[in-house]
Amino acid sequence: MKLIYRLFVLMNFFLLGNYTNAQLLYRISGNGLKQDSYIFGTIHTMPKEDFEMPKKVMDALKSCATIALEIEIDMTMSQKIELAKMTIIPNGGTLKDFMTDSAYTRVKSYCMDSLLWKESKFDQYAHMKPFFFSSVVLQEKIGKQKSFEMEFDKLAKKYKKPLIGLETIMYQMETIDRISIKDQVQFMDDFSDMSEFDVLFQLYEKEDINGLYTMIASETDMLPEFNHWFLDVRNANWIPVIENQIGKEATFIAVGAGHLGGTNGVLELLRKQGYSVSGIND
Repeated sequence: MKLIYRLFVLMNFFLLGNYTNAQLLYRISGNGLKQDSYIFGTIHTMPKEDFEMPKKVMDALKSCATIALEIEIDMTMSQKIELAKMTIIPNGGTLKDFMTDSAYTRVKSYCMDSLLWKESKFDQYAHMKPFFFSSVVLQEKIGKQKSFEMEFDKLAKKYKKPLIGLETIMYQMETIDRISIKDQVQFMDDFSDMSEFDVLFQLYEKEDINGLYTMIASETDMLPEFNHWFLDVRNANWIPVIENQIGKEATFIAVGAGHLGGTNGVLELLRKQGYSVSGIND
């Protein structure tokens, strides 16, 4: 599996596990908090048949007054239009402008032969930046999906709990854009291998943070700017937002599991601020 494919996987799974236990749900307490809050590491997409909401996660969510995700799920039509524009290669460009003829032909053949895309569909998606094109391909390979974020959005409505975002979707998109199209596309030549995704998904299900670290740590050095901007900077930006929110009321926080671990991860940053952050067993 090539690097651009790994980027989408790393969004869901990036974990540096030497500083955490084998859990994905943590209690935040101490440091003057009147009520406990919780933080849960998610995977942003998974096969529908494999999705299960753990009871301990539901219990934590129900005990809190507010739900916080990386971004707010609900957007206005104008926000959706602006978001769609940001997924497109500028100036009418296509993947063909950034790929060798042979690489472009391989990608097109895969989409048409294996995913059964019509040529018109491929031509439409070929205008997308490689990161988002790869996301579409991975999602179509997975088939019917569910995500924790969408489920938490539904639960917020069901239980009439406010849902907030730790950052805006536009900021997240701008962060992705810090990786140049050239850097994204140069490795986009193999979509046929799902084995790495499958193994990472299995490790996530087992909450095996150390196993995930062993498997993918070597990949992260390939694009240090990705790690810096997409993980470290965003993690640091979230801390004052989280502190302000949990200081007001009990809050259930859900972010991609990759943001939890490591010396620059959200868990360790909260501990440095004086909070007690402890894993919750079943």
